This record gives sequence, C-alpha cells and structure tokens, in this order.
Amino acid sequence: MEIKVTSDSENALLNRREIKFYVISENATPSRESARTELCKKLGLDPAATIVVNMSQGFGIKRCECTAHAYKAEADLKKLEPKHIQERLVKKDKGAEKPPQSTATVKPEK
Repeated sequence: MEIKVTSDSENALLNRREIKFYVISENATPSRESARTELCKKLGLDPAATIVVNMSQGFGIKRCECTAHAYKAEADLKKLEPKHIQERLVKKDKGAEKPPQSTATVKPEK
C-alpha cells in the first residue's frame, strides 16, 4: 500500500490539519484503520488523534481518494467530530454483543 499526500492544510479555527491523500493498493480497498496507520507513519501523527473521514474509490481503479483530520489532542477529536464518524474508529464485534434473535414465530399445526 502506497500513500501520496495531495493537500495538507492547517485549520486554525478548529485546531486541526485537514489532509487529502491517495491510497494506491494492488488488492482490495484498504480499511480505514490501515489507511490511518500508514498516514500516521508517513507524517508522524498521533493515531489516537487522527481520523479518516472519507474514502472514495471508483470501480476498477486501484487508487482510493481519502480525507483525514489530524488533531493536536484526542479530546479535540471527540469534541469536534460527529458521533457517527467517531464510531468508525471503534471496531465492533456485532456477534459478541447480542445473541441472535429469530423474528419468525412458528405456530403448531392442528
């Protein structure tokens, strides 16, 4: 996986860096977690205070356009980013949280 930064701007009002970059991958579309990890390695950012906001890939293209926000502190990220974006950071194991429930009811025949 290769990362190329196309735009890196400072947003002083929100106390963050707004980074636009490409992820070039030979295999399937990379996960947000792997894109964030590689971006943090390349730019020397704190992974806990960085979030990938948007990933967009066209059909048949090996390049994925991404947008990330890098904050100075994790508290700023939690205060400013919407909740649904923050939930993307947390990996959820849906099978472990709830037991499977069946919605169909079977009535005995007479």
